[in-house]
Amino acid sequence: MRFKQFDINFDRFTYIVEDTGIRLIIRRLSSSTETFVDFESIGSKIIRENTRKSRWLFISVFFILITIALFVYRHSGGSVEEGAELIYLSISATFAFVFVFTGKNKVFLAQSDNTNAIEFIGKKRDKEKLTVFIKQLLQCRDSYLINKYTTFDKYIPYDQQYKYLIWLYSEKLLTADILKEKIVELDSCFKDGNQKRDDFAKVVGFKNNDSDPRQVKEKGEEFE
Repeated sequence: MRFKQFDINFDRFTYIVEDTGIRLIIRRLSSSTETFVDFESIGSKIIRENTRKSRWLFISVFFILITIALFVYRHSGGSVEEGAELIYLSISATFAFVFVFTGKNKVFLAQSDNTNAIEFIGKKRDKEKLTVFIKQLLQCRDSYLINKYTTFDKYIPYDQQYKYLIWLYSEKLLTADILKEKIVELDSCFKDGNQKRDDFAKVVGFKNNDSDPRQVKEKGEEFE
């Protein structure tokens, strides 16, 4: 899956969703970068940012003030070169144009702590397409992570695979019921699973009882 964007600054963004993550290629007038972000590092938090360089606005206002001053001075009887106001007004308009059209609207897809942010161009013309692409990207991420970390291997340490399940749950990719099912499935791969589960009981908030020491707490009590 591929998605492309460009803006008035001639920045070109290309996003390529691959089997294990997304490749981001950014080409600017003076530089080019290529970054790969694996699915494990892709968050679902949307951050919107609008930035403009205020110095262009200040310069525009400065020349507007000069234009006004010349206009007032001329009409009060002062000697002003013919067309001076028009020249300064044109300069002001030019910097105002630069201020408006060099602004950047950005959208970032980041982790909950704002790390590993993937940058998108947030122009209105791309809003619908961008929304669809992000949705599809997250669907690809979720499918990959669920398939990868709920397929168990007895040659990989139990603790490691168990932590992945808890991580999937914390990312809301597994419900509590499915989490319990997957833990049972994981336990069946290990003869000493019950002992290993006891080592984690206090850490992840499971009830520890005679019937099922890894039983998930009911709604309202989960992972307090």
